[in-house]
Amino acid sequence: MWRAQEANRFVVGVNLPWIRYGTDVGASLWFPNGGLSRQPSALDRLDRTLGAIAHDGISVVRTFLLCDARSGVRFDGDGFPVGVDEAVLPDIDAMLAAARRHHVGLMPVLLDFHLCGAPKIVNGVQLGGRSRPIADRDAGTAFIERVLRPIVERCGSDDAVIAWDVINEPEWCLRGGPLFGRTAVSFTALQRFLGEAVRCVQGSARQPVTIGCAGTWRIDLVTPLGLDFYQVHWYDRFGWPALARPVAELGLRDRPVILGEFAGRSTRIADVLDAAKQAGYAGALVWSVLADDEQSAYPPVVAAWLRAQGPGGRRTDNV
Repeated sequence: MWRAQEANRFVVGVNLPWIRYGTDVGASLWFPNGGLSRQPSALDRLDRTLGAIAHDGISVVRTFLLCDARSGVRFDGDGFPVGVDEAVLPDIDAMLAAARRHHVGLMPVLLDFHLCGAPKIVNGVQLGGRSRPIADRDAGTAFIERVLRPIVERCGSDDAVIAWDVINEPEWCLRGGPLFGRTAVSFTALQRFLGEAVRCVQGSARQPVTIGCAGTWRIDLVTPLGLDFYQVHWYDRFGWPALARPVAELGLRDRPVILGEFAGRSTRIADVLDAAKQAGYAGALVWSVLADDEQSAYPPVVAAWLRAQGPGGRRTDNV
């Protein structure tokens, strides 16, 4: 799916990013025994939610794994990555098993831009403050080899995984951006880390690889990286012309492009899906199920729009 030779249909999916941000995979002082595999209530909620999504005809789900590395990743006293803890792989196995039960394909997102946020300690757990693997080449190589590679190798031939997303919205990690100060990183360092991570995933897995760009304004960050398909996000505040712009005008070397996030709280869901399809996107994933932020929702119109598509992807009724 979403390889250049397979971009002949429009796929509607959802973001089900987490049950609890950053704690579904791996152990922490908050959940010392681990994430989904050791939290029956969380795993049950995931299972029930995937069942409901599958019932609606949705078969593609984008979900987050390590987030800002608050759980699952072991660092030494200087913040140098050592590896993953013993809970990470069982937690991912539990997630994949739930996806297989409901015949849903997952696009795991390995990391989130909050990795580069200012460090904050909450009840003994560090949130953010993990930009060293991006800024420091040696730390980055260690992170990729000791943290990312074991995960990708574990799932690299699993049919429950349909694609990999290296990091969510890495642009927000850049210096001069609106979110982070001293913990932000240079363009060169970020692009180098992303390139090494992409090569690691491509060398360890048979599934295609992408990066979830926040928009198109810094697409130059990822265009040299040899991605199998591109992914951009769009929200109403970006303006309708940004969504309606034909994908062919983005200059992305004939690779498929998906709309990896759009707001579930938009009042124009059907119009967004129509516009994305007309613009040439290969799919669109609503944000989001269970995330509970101001953009998140999974309205019935998503499934209704999907059902309304007839043979060849033409609308058969009004949504």
